[in-house]
Amino acid sequence: MRLRDIIGLILALFLAVGVAFLTRIFLTKEEKPPEIAQEKKITKVLVAAKTLSVGDTVKAGDLTWQEWPATAITPSDMTEESAKIEEFMGSIVRSTIHKGNPIVREELVKRGDKGLLAAIITPGKRAVSIDVTASSSGSGLIYPGDFVDVILSTTVPEGPLQVGKSKTILKNIKVLAFDTALSPPNETPKTPPHVATLEMKPEEADILMAAVKEGVISLSLHSMEAGDPAGEGAEVQAKSPAVKKAEDRKIILMRGKEKSEIQFKEK
Repeated sequence: MRLRDIIGLILALFLAVGVAFLTRIFLTKEEKPPEIAQEKKITKVLVAAKTLSVGDTVKAGDLTWQEWPATAITPSDMTEESAKIEEFMGSIVRSTIHKGNPIVREELVKRGDKGLLAAIITPGKRAVSIDVTASSSGSGLIYPGDFVDVILSTTVPEGPLQVGKSKTILKNIKVLAFDTALSPPNETPKTPPHVATLEMKPEEADILMAAVKEGVISLSLHSMEAGDPAGEGAEVQAKSPAVKKAEDRKIILMRGKEKSEIQFKEK
């Protein structure tokens, strides 16, 4: 065999070995293991199960726990570790909470807490308190949440007579509270309330405050019928009985057989 053929054979052999070696390296090259996604930590946050409006009372089913990314939790959010649903039952909603939104403690006011009355007043209205008696407040049978008509009763002189007048000055007014009770009692109170707190527009509050100085204020339970008219109040007058003129008085004097009569004229 010629030398040139031998050299070519050796080169071909080396080339084949080199290709095989490179191929082996390429095929056995370690691949980088895929990065394992870090498992996101999930916790449960207290949210509204339905949209809660201002003044609503929280009851069973209004709040629920919802899974929430731990990285998205804010300091104001309440988790299973920091709160219990039961502690918010009976609370009053202070601002509208939409369904699915996290509950913030400041949005709920517990009964007995400061700011509770302000939480249940309809936006744009005012809470006005007046003194009441058993007879002027329905003998304790009118409760918070009822709607009433406000009646003003006055007595004015007309000549020799005293004329009593009554007029409905406000219609369809919501009762917010009696004394410090913001909700109907479980049973009829043993004593009638002394103070009624009513919800009304600012201009209605002006009318009521002026009326308090004029006479006696009474509450009349408003009908729950949708068609109950709320027109102008009717004025009713009641006159005191006319003074009956006294009859002339007579005195009879007897002097023996003589009889005389003296008459006195009453003025």
